[in-house]
Amino acid sequence: LFAAAPPSLVGRPITAAPSTRAAQVQRAAGPYGEPSGPFTLRYFDGRGVAETARMLFAVAGEEFEDSRYSFSFGTPGDFSTIKREEFDADKAAGKMDIALGKVPILEAGPDFQLPQSKAIERYLATKFGLMGSTPEEAAWVDAICEHVRDVNDAYRSKGLFGMKDAEKKAETEKKWFEEELPSFLQKVEKSLPGSDGHAVGGKISLADVVLFKLLKDTWTDKDTTGTYADCPKLSAIVATMDGHEGLSKWIAERPKTMF
Repeated sequence: LFAAAPPSLVGRPITAAPSTRAAQVQRAAGPYGEPSGPFTLRYFDGRGVAETARMLFAVAGEEFEDSRYSFSFGTPGDFSTIKREEFDADKAAGKMDIALGKVPILEAGPDFQLPQSKAIERYLATKFGLMGSTPEEAAWVDAICEHVRDVNDAYRSKGLFGMKDAEKKAETEKKWFEEELPSFLQKVEKSLPGSDGHAVGGKISLADVVLFKLLKDTWTDKDTTGTYADCPKLSAIVATMDGHEGLSKWIAERPKTMF
């Protein structure tokens, strides 16, 4: 009825399988190990694609080291002439290999490194309780972040950075702020499940931070305020985030940069 144990196992002591947590710790000898010590966020001396992560630290009231690579231009505003000696040295030394030679990179001790801005945002939001309260809310937070990505991608596709024809640039910007962006925001407004000053779940989430950054930290207030004037849900979210003490303090005290 019962098969005999293989000869190779006879007489061997029986050891318990490691717990799931123990196995994870043993397995996590690489950059996905347990965070230890304070977080460090490495990026350039600019807001760019790291600013949402910085805002998440501010909203959560969590401290971090804001490590910034300095840069300069040979010709002002011409990205083909950019100089970034410290970054280039670290890249040559292999410190960006985990991130395909790019930043941002989030670090916490010797065993934890995380590349890619969106992965960093979602990780921090999850760790700080800013991804909703259920898997369904988390999915909606994620979906709204993707809506915002669509808006940003549409703007970048205009090719305004480095556009040398001043007249064409002015016309393109005018159409964007007067027609295209308001149209996008009306669509985002209709998609939002929350109407109480929060995008999802009745409390602040990554979705609110991302929407706030889009509307208040991507362009100037002069350019954007009118674009969502007819969007009560978006306006309420902006008001909620404007009133957040930690976020307001971060914005007031952060380094002043060109982008």
